[in-house]
Amino acid sequence: MKVFTKILLFALSPCIALAQPQPRRICLPPPPRTSGPLQNSAFTTVRADLLSGNRQQALTEAEAILEAHPGNAEASFMIGTLLLDFGKPDEALVCFRNSQAAWSGSTDVHAGLLEAYAETGDRKDRDIERAILRGYHADGNHPTAARTSGIVIERFHAGDKTVEAIEYFDPQGPDHVWYRFTEYDDKGMNLGSYAFAADDQDQAAYHQQHPDVVGSTLHRFALESFFAGTSSTIGAIDGAPTYDDFRTRIVSVLQAQNSTASVSTPH
Repeated sequence: MKVFTKILLFALSPCIALAQPQPRRICLPPPPRTSGPLQNSAFTTVRADLLSGNRQQALTEAEAILEAHPGNAEASFMIGTLLLDFGKPDEALVCFRNSQAAWSGSTDVHAGLLEAYAETGDRKDRDIERAILRGYHADGNHPTAARTSGIVIERFHAGDKTVEAIEYFDPQGPDHVWYRFTEYDDKGMNLGSYAFAADDQDQAAYHQQHPDVVGSTLHRFALESFFAGTSSTIGAIDGAPTYDDFRTRIVSVLQAQNSTASVSTPH
């Protein structure tokens, strides 16, 4: 099974959470004061540091821009993205909401809001953002969203590993993958993934065992693992599970593999 890479991520988002910076109220800026016009070139250094992995330096530079230009949408967005990396979704929400005021239809901002809401445990607003991004993918008016295959819902920790949860807009590939949970080590290296797939063969077996579900929206989802170049089926879920049901199953698998590794829960 192929790993699909065109996922709707907000700009330059990495796959691991970094060491937490000192607490501060970044996106609640000081009162506006006179400052020169902000040029696009002001972000050149920030972007360069993001691309080179100097994320703490990028955060410091973006904060300086926001302090000089309170309410700037791009600086707020960059800071929000970095705060998610540093495990600060509550603070990131403030930044993304500031950006949303200027960029209400931005797919990147809504993707940031989605992850921030998910990681703070706000399921209601998380699911609102999921619906918005699904709408953008299908409406023909948002090319970035239309070109992507899915969205990152959240990242959570399992011991010293980070797990990135991806929801696909449509089932992917011949195995019909609906969700993928990719595991990274503390250096950001992709270790492998778990996928929930509902391929035709499984559906035929499910319907044969349960004729009453034929024609319904119920499915059989095989839980498949892809690590070290090998794949295996390690279980299944029948019915109409939600994202939270899939997440709970993955957490149970991770905990069974390492009973001493704690799995982070939303704030």
